[in-house]
Amino acid sequence: MARFECLMRNLTAAAMISLAVACGSSPTTPDAPSIPDLQSAPTRVVMQGKTLVLGASLGRDFMPIAPPDGRPLAGLVRISAEDGSPVPTDISAATTWVIHGSSSGDIWTTSGTPQPRDQTAPALVLLLTGGPKWPPNDTVDVVVRLRDATGRVTLLRAPQQVIGASY
Repeated sequence: MARFECLMRNLTAAAMISLAVACGSSPTTPDAPSIPDLQSAPTRVVMQGKTLVLGASLGRDFMPIAPPDGRPLAGLVRISAEDGSPVPTDISAATTWVIHGSSSGDIWTTSGTPQPRDQTAPALVLLLTGGPKWPPNDTVDVVVRLRDATGRVTLLRAPQQVIGASY
């Protein structure tokens, strides 16, 4: 956990968003649950004997070299074990949804880019890039579809995540 927190502290918002812009975004998935189903997903799940939680760091880049209306939403999503132990390596994140607004709100669907586990351990970290241009300081819900080696699938949610900005 301390290693990831150090990584996050050292990765400034501007650097994170610049990296995100360079990496692009993954296509959406056709089998998305409804927004109410996503917003009612649990904030803790147990997989392979580990209680997993989700955290997100999201932002937009408005630095002088960015377009006048800023760069699209980007960020990091972290799946970690509540007790700080390593997330089993055969657990993966299949799809990520970022929900802006209520049940009739907007939704961004992406698969994200898994980051090397040897650099993000004990957590599973995804880089999200190429999102919508929702306003800074708005809140969103982030939901990840997790899958284990047996094929078991579950949703995990981080509610009310604030969209940050760098200027």
